[in-house]
Amino acid sequence: MEKSLTTNTIVIAVIALIVGAAIGYVAHVPPEAQECPDPIIPDLLTDPATLIFGTDFSESVSLDPARAYEFWSCQITHCLYDTLVTFEQGDVTEIYPELAESWEVSDDGRIWTFYLRQGLSFPSGTPVNAEAVAFSFNRVCKLEQSASWILTQFGMTDGSTVALDDYTVQLTLDRKYTPFLFLSCLAFTTASVVDPVVVMEHEQDGDMGGSWMTDHSAGNGPYILENWDRGTEIVLRANENYWKGVPSLETILVKQLSEPADQRMMLERGDIDIAWDLPADMIDDLKGTKGIEIIEQPVFTQDYIGMNIGVEPLGDERVRDAIRWSIDYDGIVNEIMKGAAIKLQTFIPTGMLGYNPATPYYQNPEKAKELLAEAGYPGGFDIELAHAAAPQSRDIAAKIKSDLAKSGIRVTLAEMTSAMMYEKYRAQGLQLVLGGWGADYADPDGMAKPFADGTIKQLAWRNMYLDEYATNLTRAAMIEMDTAKRIEIYAELTDYILDHGCFAIMYQDVHQVALKTWVEGFYKCPLFALENFEEYYKETIYVLP
Repeated sequence: MEKSLTTNTIVIAVIALIVGAAIGYVAHVPPEAQECPDPIIPDLLTDPATLIFGTDFSESVSLDPARAYEFWSCQITHCLYDTLVTFEQGDVTEIYPELAESWEVSDDGRIWTFYLRQGLSFPSGTPVNAEAVAFSFNRVCKLEQSASWILTQFGMTDGSTVALDDYTVQLTLDRKYTPFLFLSCLAFTTASVVDPVVVMEHEQDGDMGGSWMTDHSAGNGPYILENWDRGTEIVLRANENYWKGVPSLETILVKQLSEPADQRMMLERGDIDIAWDLPADMIDDLKGTKGIEIIEQPVFTQDYIGMNIGVEPLGDERVRDAIRWSIDYDGIVNEIMKGAAIKLQTFIPTGMLGYNPATPYYQNPEKAKELLAEAGYPGGFDIELAHAAAPQSRDIAAKIKSDLAKSGIRVTLAEMTSAMMYEKYRAQGLQLVLGGWGADYADPDGMAKPFADGTIKQLAWRNMYLDEYATNLTRAAMIEMDTAKRIEIYAELTDYILDHGCFAIMYQDVHQVALKTWVEGFYKCPLFALENFEEYYKETIYVLP
């Protein structure tokens, strides 16, 4: 049975309400009698709007897209400018539109027509239109700087690019090329679109603004160059009107830290967010460190021994083969590189179309001695190996000297600054050289030309290597439209250079980057200098005093 509400219950309830109200009143009457402590204001552990790199960018020469060709020069340029087409999130297997919404190519493959996005402008207010694209591409071809070959290899010249109307631009090539090859090159920084008005306002003595563009920017990319203090830092500020959206990082600061030990110390203290250039032993030490993350990504760069066939006895294939059979590849990869490398003996790296996994060579001194005897050098020979003045290069060069000695090859090490070594190398002035190479664009042509085509002044030419068969295969692959057939050509070419070329390729690099765990969105692109820093961000983390 349900109970009804009684008079006593009502009285008690009323008394309770009165007493409760009185207590509440008393508790709030004398606010001046309460002591309120000062509020605790936490400090930011790191500035979430600023990303700080520690790296060595001393090799950088210019931030002009027509001239930029070193890693950090190109990486900073990539942040300052947009291109007609691009790659996304480190995926270099597919081309995406950027300033161009669409494109078409003529039946003969020579004329490419791009249709641009409308309504975009540079920070100056100049429209990003077909005239700007034509100016940019023709400027690269006219100035003929070190990076211009990215466009001129397709027969492009000053005047090859024309504006058909405000938002339609046409490019004329000298012949049909594999579409992915051409588009990959248009995604590289050389093909950046610059503000023609701002650039020409700073022209001096016909340089088309080149001197000013060395340390200024005139692009519509996600960032604007605020300052480049050579030897100290590069400062980028977010483009507040960027058409894809304002980057979450307002400032990117790239600090010049040439010593890896300084990068490590500042990373551990939280003075920098990303240490870019740490050697493998430091990366190993940092693994498992609280607050630090290690990112590892195979990249399209590789290290090799170049053998100048103009220097006797390197002109003999048997001698070059003896050198290949002398090297302890596994020892270099495992003991020196310590996870920062993948064994590779062909010139197309893993992750790229045409990759050839063949690794037939291993350390076999007896086989090497047999080959040397066949070539007329039963007692071995003397040779000089040039290498850069860097700790890792010293270690690898010393290892190679020891390896070759077991086969009777007596190596003298010649340590040089990188600038001196490459100056002599480009003049065909070295005997053996410990070198490295990275792809400029995502197509295998970017590796085939330097390693196999001695008619262009890249790696094969520097080693006086000219082989008509290899050159013809390289050119055939460049214009082959059928992907399956291209793969077949590259399989044949990589096998041929592996055994008959002028290189002993040792490994593909694995780039190891150490960063604070508060950095989010970081990924490593395998291609040279195409990191999208605008996609990174930092967590907001407070620390109580």
